[in-house]
Amino acid sequence: MATAVSVWGIDVGRCALKAIKLRPAGDNQVQIVDLEYFEHPSVIGDGEGRQFQQIAEALEKFLANHDITKDKIVVGVPGQHTLARFSKLPPVEPKKIPDIVRYEADQQIPFDLDDVIWDYQTFQEEDAPDVEVGIFAIKRELIRDYLLPFEQSGIEPVAVQSSPLAVYNAMKFEGRLDSGASVLLDVGAENTNLIVATDHGLWTRTIPLGGNKFTDALVKSFKLNFAKAENLKRTAASSKYARQVFQAMRPVFAEFVQELSRSLGFYRSTHREAELKRVIGLGNAFKLPGLQKYLQQNLQLPVDKPESFRNVDSTEVNNHEAFKEQLPSFVVSFGLALQGLEATKAMPKAAAITSNLLPPEIVKHVIWRKKRPFLAASAACLMLASGIVWFRRQTDLGAMAANAGKPVAKVSYVRATDLLNRGVSGLPPREEGATWLAVAKAFQAEMGKYKNSGQIEVDRSNEILQLQRNKAVWPAILSVIHRALPQPQGALAGVDDPEKIYALVSSDKTGTLARGKRTEIYIERMTTEYKDDVTKTDLWDVVSREPKVVVEEPEVKKGFVVTLECRTPNQDKYRFVADTFKTALMSFGAKPDMGFFINRVVIAGGRDFSEKKGKGTRPPPPPSGRGRGRNKKAPPPRKKLTTVKRYDPVTDEPMDSDWVFEIRFDVILADLPKKEEAKSDQGV
Repeated sequence: MATAVSVWGIDVGRCALKAIKLRPAGDNQVQIVDLEYFEHPSVIGDGEGRQFQQIAEALEKFLANHDITKDKIVVGVPGQHTLARFSKLPPVEPKKIPDIVRYEADQQIPFDLDDVIWDYQTFQEEDAPDVEVGIFAIKRELIRDYLLPFEQSGIEPVAVQSSPLAVYNAMKFEGRLDSGASVLLDVGAENTNLIVATDHGLWTRTIPLGGNKFTDALVKSFKLNFAKAENLKRTAASSKYARQVFQAMRPVFAEFVQELSRSLGFYRSTHREAELKRVIGLGNAFKLPGLQKYLQQNLQLPVDKPESFRNVDSTEVNNHEAFKEQLPSFVVSFGLALQGLEATKAMPKAAAITSNLLPPEIVKHVIWRKKRPFLAASAACLMLASGIVWFRRQTDLGAMAANAGKPVAKVSYVRATDLLNRGVSGLPPREEGATWLAVAKAFQAEMGKYKNSGQIEVDRSNEILQLQRNKAVWPAILSVIHRALPQPQGALAGVDDPEKIYALVSSDKTGTLARGKRTEIYIERMTTEYKDDVTKTDLWDVVSREPKVVVEEPEVKKGFVVTLECRTPNQDKYRFVADTFKTALMSFGAKPDMGFFINRVVIAGGRDFSEKKGKGTRPPPPPSGRGRGRNKKAPPPRKKLTTVKRYDPVTDEPMDSDWVFEIRFDVILADLPKKEEAKSDQGV
């Protein structure tokens, strides 16, 4: 009897890793087979290196406790990293919906579609003509960085889903969205996912306020370090200082309610027919004393906290300490695993939302890795078949006839077989020996033919495998490029939301955020070219003004030449690029044990953005005053001109003074040579 499919949903948050393993239990129910919950030694920070290390350590602990080789994996990404847009579609034929959705995505997503991974989901009430579409997206660089620790740990997800959508799937499966609109609050460490959910759709927003905000309030009020303040917050319910703790956190409660009220007010203004019925509190932050009552009084809505899963057989984990104490924290991983069960056809109605933000290149890589054993088996079968044919010919030696034949110096394979059948007895010993020698050579030549034929297949298989190994370094190469890019400074540091960037730039009166002072570089296009001997390739046909590193005869010379077409608003132009991006590329690209290293980096001479020729003019500004790309209607055609005035799609500023340049570097597929094997040469 075949074993039921099992799926792990893995949610790596700022404070802890939560994972839950499900399998079908019949009658539209699931069984919790296993789970895992452990906190990070410290809250995951914003630094890329630290964040990567902490996630990698958490996954290492998880794999040490669980064998996932036969299970499917679905991974969740934080809601603040994803974008969700909702719009109603005009009445059209179902087959035309993908084309209309792509047009909507181009209008709604404030980035080039080539720079994001996106998917969509349609929602429709039963017997209702209106169709609403939800468009969900994440930047390619963000999802690649987030999945890199999983890839290096050997975890290959079948799907990636946003945390708010996983919460919606979990609550819909649990039957908690029966009537009216429910407000789902998943309070995390740094952010809160707010989902207004109905049985046939949802609306979501991420609020930048979470459990750590309450801890910070205790740090300031009681002069404690973060760890002690966190412990005080968790034990406040049973502490004799519960009242003082609540008073210290009261300003955060007020700010939290204010953000919720503002978001719910916006939802009511755009969904006038919706009636909010209840609030469902999720996440460990709802263990805070007084939070549930405070929300209930100020939002004028009943606030519930789920104490168990309804449609679940949890007998195998009921005694698990984490399951009893941290159940609200497992909602995201529970929703992720439900989607995985539906994807594997184990439970066709497990999840309501099936959109998938897994990059297509990773999907192809996973599929190829699954097919690779079959290709190897095919090559082995071919070799075996060749061996069987040769062995059969050899066994025919025992069936030689007794009649003699004429001695020959050289025979064909067919003639040799005939001689074996008839025999060559009766000849003088020398002639008989020469005949058998010719027969043996004929069979040896035939055996070599089969051997060479099989070797061709083996060589092809090895070549394909090597190509796949080379592909595995690309996530790391892209990570090096991403880390080398200079980060915005000042008020723009760490701000990813286009609307916040627009607001900051628009309200700048001091000139500190002037376009020419920004430490930003944008990569417009990347091309790569494989070289058998990359070290002998001229990187550019122009004179480089920078010293270059020359590595003497590396053992492996195969690699790639990477060309990046970039743009920067910084007024220092070449010097800014050389001092930041180029220097960082050479530094980050020369680390040991990466399987590759960057040998040379060259900057080509650039030009101002306004020098580019083209057609068209700037579209009319949107009604909201925000950046381009938010217009739902295509701009009217304008008169063709010989030059074009271009505007920043986020800040709506002219880009005439931006500096456009190309930077090219070579990637050698080998470990970095030892220091004594490399030398610096001041090149021209």
